[in-house]
Amino acid sequence: MDQAEGKLRLFNVRYVPLFALALILGIFTVKVSIIVAIILWVVAIFAFLALLFTKNIKWPIAVALVAVLFLGYGIARLELHYRNDVGVHGRGEVTCRVTSVTDEGDGIYIITADKVSAGGKSFMGGVAFSSGEAFEVGDRVTFYGEIEIIPLDLSGIYEALKYRKGEKYLATVEEIRLVEKGAPPLSYTIKSGAKDILISTKGERAGAFSYAMIFGDADEMWESDKQAMREIGVAHIFAISGLHVAVLAGAILFFLRKCRVKDGISLLILLPIFGFYAYLVGFTPSVLRAAIMTSLSLLASHLGMRYDDLSALAFAAILLLLTRPLLLFDLSFIMSFLSIFGIHSLASPLKEAFIRRGLKEAFIRRGLKASFAGALSLSIAATLALVPISAMVFHRITPIGILLNLVIVPLASVSYILSLVGLILTAIIPSFGAFLSAVEYLPLLISEISGWAAGLGFSEEYDFATAETLVYYATLAFVGKYSLASRRVKIVSGGIGLGVLSILIFAI
Repeated sequence: MDQAEGKLRLFNVRYVPLFALALILGIFTVKVSIIVAIILWVVAIFAFLALLFTKNIKWPIAVALVAVLFLGYGIARLELHYRNDVGVHGRGEVTCRVTSVTDEGDGIYIITADKVSAGGKSFMGGVAFSSGEAFEVGDRVTFYGEIEIIPLDLSGIYEALKYRKGEKYLATVEEIRLVEKGAPPLSYTIKSGAKDILISTKGERAGAFSYAMIFGDADEMWESDKQAMREIGVAHIFAISGLHVAVLAGAILFFLRKCRVKDGISLLILLPIFGFYAYLVGFTPSVLRAAIMTSLSLLASHLGMRYDDLSALAFAAILLLLTRPLLLFDLSFIMSFLSIFGIHSLASPLKEAFIRRGLKEAFIRRGLKASFAGALSLSIAATLALVPISAMVFHRITPIGILLNLVIVPLASVSYILSLVGLILTAIIPSFGAFLSAVEYLPLLISEISGWAAGLGFSEEYDFATAETLVYYATLAFVGKYSLASRRVKIVSGGIGLGVLSILIFAI
């Protein structure tokens, strides 16, 4: 974000992506053996030296990059140590606050709790245990039994979710008693009230769907709807993501700009809204990433600076990883940053290619102009960026998902805004529940489209191997707009990369 001509340039943000890469590599090496880590460090240092001798960076930047590389490893190793080796364990008496209660049937309840204390000391992390008594969220309870730390294993793609949610201990309870009745957290009260309003006004199916889109909790959704959306590659619409924040911010900014509110004031209005929404949905990395990037865009506009999407994305990654380094292994973090990188890197070249091939002229006759090319480019770019990750999560590849996103994402965005606005109005004035009931057709339409598409059977079971994933992302990065190679070189290199990937997939 260089400042406008005539103003003082305080720093060169070209280097921000380099520092983000150094930090990411440093954190990543905590996952591998020390021998592999040393090899990666040596390669990275040689890469920094290559940039130095080609005069792309200067000595202070090269030294700083090496320092950030080892800083990433250090903070990740320290965080992993505190997560796995520091805390309460063994037999004894433990006091905690109930955060959720799940009825397993036959008089058995699964209790999760936080604010753990034992022996007069407080400990970070949450605990889970089974109980024959049903407590209420917010209650303070004391139990006697065996408690142990569940080690965080970074090898699995879902493991870091425990880290983000604060899950740390597993307890075997022998005796338990209620210490005091407590009020549930504000977030729980708001979400419970919202769930009741949505389900009572929209019905169980549409209400649970809308609740999942707004708060990212799909537990109440029909299992058939969830399965269908996973199979066709559109399940991301009920996972809280940057899409939600972008739609929310876009709606609020549209209103504020119609009222001629300046960007600086808009930023001051949006920041507490972003913060409160992030609190409600559990501070997911995707929401925080979108909030940081939107804030940087408004700040750049207010200060008369040029907004650079890659630098903003890198800056958001640095902020999140410095505070919670192990988020690098969290699925929400990975998918959010990869999808945005894919959109910024690939959407523009794809749109230009479509228009150059006459797509613009073809669709002008149908009244769609170049907007279709833009929407198609965004869908393809985001889908391409997530193909290996989606295959790892859902164990299948769904080509039809690219086209379905063109239909379902706009419908989901409209449904999200209408449901959120209707929910807020109904919470204030109950008679607005009629409005919520009137728009229940949108989530039902999305569910029906997903079920119909899943029934076509256009998905294939497949898991990407490590070598395939590396070749895939190396190819995408090189053919994107951030690579400075000529268009002809990109086309040839992309063809070679596609050929190598095909060999890996079909011949090995």
